Amino acid sequence: MTLERLHDLPRPLAFVLPGGGALGAWQVGILKALTEQHVRPDLLIGVSAGAVNASLFAWNGDLDGLRRLEHIWRTIRRRDLMRMHPGRIALAVSGRRPSFLDNRHGEAFLRRHLGHRQIEDAPIALALVATDLATGRPVTLTRGDATSAVVASSAFPGVYPPVIRDGRTLIDGGVVADVPLDIAVELGARSAVVISVPALAAGDPPTRAIDILFRASTWGVEAHGRTTLARPPEGLQVVEIPTPESMITTFSVGRTAQTIDDAHRHTSLWLAGLIPGSAPPR
Repeated sequence: MTLERLHDLPRPLAFVLPGGGALGAWQVGILKALTEQHVRPDLLIGVSAGAVNASLFAWNGDLDGLRRLEHIWRTIRRRDLMRMHPGRIALAVSGRRPSFLDNRHGEAFLRRHLGHRQIEDAPIALALVATDLATGRPVTLTRGDATSAVVASSAFPGVYPPVIRDGRTLIDGGVVADVPLDIAVELGARSAVVISVPALAAGDPPTRAIDILFRASTWGVEAHGRTTLARPPEGLQVVEIPTPESMITTFSVGRTAQTIDDAHRHTSLWLAGLIPGSAPPR
């Protein structure tokens, strides 16, 4: 059975959580289903929205903690993460600001839930992935303030400003390493469960510039992730939790409660072997 094979994966086992914006709520439903079945990681690797979940789960990795994580996502509002200021948008368009939004509200939201916790103190080993804007290389953050690391890992280019940390200028880790299986190997993992979010479903081509940009970047990240999963690092056993396609986009914050419920139901059925055609662990 699928569940038995998950339990038999070699240790250390990493949970790899890619990005996905508002679809990070889907990861919460998956984590809940896995935790209910006592599938537990030795290492958490988070990218972008996955960095939010990895950090919160690292300190709340039981069912009581999952309830707290659920509550955060079920009650989140768009204004908790982003607020539009016409003046800043105008300055960004004119080249006098590095982003259309600032990150003050998102950082304050994360600080309320993570406080001043240090990554190295997490009960479950934790690594967060950002991109070095100078070199285009992934940066693995395993020490220091968790909140600032999450902000850096999820700094979507152009939307949120880069984060200066340890002398580097960092942006969203999903730009170059949305499914960082090589980092899992570097950190000692022998197997990895990839907790993906649903792929973007096909639809009518958008016409607004911003929608075209977001859809194109989503396609690019998904294509890179598929390539990575098709050629995992030698010696690493990889399981990707299957997901259906979705029309939910990066900033569709208002649908998180239903997303969690759908993910939990879908993953529970897969774990029970009741979803035909799901790929077994490989």
